[in-house]
Amino acid sequence: MAIKNYKSSNISIGIGMGGAIIIIILVVLCLTVFSVLSFTTAHSDLKLAEKTEEMTSDYYKTNGKAEEKLADIYEVLISACENMKVEDTPEVFFNTAVGELSEIDGVSIISSNWDSFKIYYEASGDKNQKICVTVNIMYDEINNYPYYNIETWNLSTIEPPVYEEENFDLWEGFE
Repeated sequence: MAIKNYKSSNISIGIGMGGAIIIIILVVLCLTVFSVLSFTTAHSDLKLAEKTEEMTSDYYKTNGKAEEKLADIYEVLISACENMKVEDTPEVFFNTAVGELSEIDGVSIISSNWDSFKIYYEASGDKNQKICVTVNIMYDEINNYPYYNIETWNLSTIEPPVYEEENFDLWEGFE
């Protein structure tokens, strides 16, 4: 009888398919987590950019309204100056200008004296903001011409902001 020698056969021992599958599952899981984080960050950045665009657009519209009201005020000042007679004093100009400016909607006279007066008005926007303006109005007696100095031009909110929290349920899971 012949005895066979089994020691010379080729037997290989490896990690098998189990280890490779575990590594693949971990890689796929990591990629999924990073992709979800990237999506939520990009979505938040998009929402912030849209809100910034809305607020900036509204600011420029509100600023335009305030400039238009200032132009209306200056037209009233020029009209009051043109209606003055040669012998009239600056007090006549101030009395005429104060009377005409008080007729403009939203313009209020804060203080008045013999050489200048101060007015206040607001321009409201659509997105909870307004511009508050205070203007000093004076009269140049040498050139017989009115001029103004903007004392304040401030942007402020009308009401405190309300912050919304939106939660996205990416996976509802098991209950």
